[in-house]
Amino acid sequence: MNRKAILSFGAGAACTAALTLLIAAGPGHDHDPMGEVEDTVTDAVDHAMGETPEDMMAGMKRLATPNEFHQALEIMVGNWSAKTSFIMDPSAPPMEGEGKMSVKWVLGGRYVHSSFTMDFMGEPFEGIGYTGYDIAHEQYVSTWMDTMSTTIFHMKGGEEAGDALVLYGISTTPAGDHPTKMVTAFTDKDTWIDTFYDQTPDGEWNKSGTITYTRD
Repeated sequence: MNRKAILSFGAGAACTAALTLLIAAGPGHDHDPMGEVEDTVTDAVDHAMGETPEDMMAGMKRLATPNEFHQALEIMVGNWSAKTSFIMDPSAPPMEGEGKMSVKWVLGGRYVHSSFTMDFMGEPFEGIGYTGYDIAHEQYVSTWMDTMSTTIFHMKGGEEAGDALVLYGISTTPAGDHPTKMVTAFTDKDTWIDTFYDQTPDGEWNKSGTITYTRD
């Protein structure tokens, strides 16, 4: 990548970020959003000017190279039997089911791809997800899509409570959007449990269900 391309890339990225500020600002705000755009682009170009092409390429390579945090996901790879238990009505017993999940590496060990299938309330259910580690922002990231929604569910987080992986996101339901937490913990190399929580308006986390995976 030559110096001109680096400068263009930096300025383009800065403009994209600044456009978000413009949209958020909207009409009726006192500050000058165009000034923010110019300042952001100038900062990006100044930063790029201080980097050699070799430095930029080295930095890009570092952000693109899987590390020990990616390798930690290796334990998830394989074929799994799943037992689900979700609380649909606090006054009723949990709704239970069984499914299958396959997890494999994709994109050169940068992400694990999960494919999940089961029967849910008499209907076939299918979901796919991707989990990886974002080196630039130093956090695990995950996406999930399934046949019960047209929303792509995003989560991010890291290790908490010992070795458990805790991810946070905003889930979409017929009742609206609300914060969700998922705690992933391995009891051994062949068993792991995802525990799900919904956040109440007062900030408390209520357990909403679990999925227990056993290696096939």
